[in-house]
Amino acid sequence: MFRTGTEENISVEAADAIAHRIRQAITNHGCCTLGLAGGNSPRKLYLLLAGMPSISWSSLMLFWGDERCVPENDADSNYRMAFESLIVQTGIPENNIFPMPHVTENHDNAARSYEKKLKSLFETQRHGIRNSFPVFDIIILGMGADGHTASLFPGDRQALLESARWVVPIFAAEGSPPGWRLSLTLQVINNARSVLFYVMGKSKEKTVLDIIAGRRPDLPAAMVRPTHGELLWFYGK
Repeated sequence: MFRTGTEENISVEAADAIAHRIRQAITNHGCCTLGLAGGNSPRKLYLLLAGMPSISWSSLMLFWGDERCVPENDADSNYRMAFESLIVQTGIPENNIFPMPHVTENHDNAARSYEKKLKSLFETQRHGIRNSFPVFDIIILGMGADGHTASLFPGDRQALLESARWVVPIFAAEGSPPGWRLSLTLQVINNARSVLFYVMGKSKEKTVLDIIAGRRPDLPAAMVRPTHGELLWFYGK
């Protein structure tokens, strides 16, 4: 599914779509596992989502698709942005919040630590593992103008072709800001029940349309093709 329009309209549509799937997951199996996108663009989306009615926030389990290797209270922290715009607005229980480690060194150990935590959580859930990877109910993704998503960047073959790990450390030389990050792998993302792209800004229009038309299958965002789930695109100009 591909939806486009004004930033305001698309943000409302995306929030509605996410809220519906949260409720659906909770009805189906008692909880919802949600992977959050980082950066600054989703702030409006999370604020809208926090205002959605009839969501059992105590049944929501929050995870992150990627994280910059910065201190937890750093302005570039994906956790901090989500905390300010979603967590404090809803009262999601602390025990239901699973941020990626905030480290400035030992990045590979941090990635393995988060993977270990995910395994311990998803292995206890009914239908939590499929084909040796976790099954998230929903993963929200953003996209850069270069076609990167989560912290999977064009040309990083090692990360893009990873076939066993759930979480990898990545040095994002082209990132904003440049530096080390942790990211879920494509294998994990493509194993989700629903993957939802939330992309804002005129500067990303050509990349979005090229991906939707199948002209740039080499880009990381174009490699997101859920094996057993649905793919939704919400693009606001």
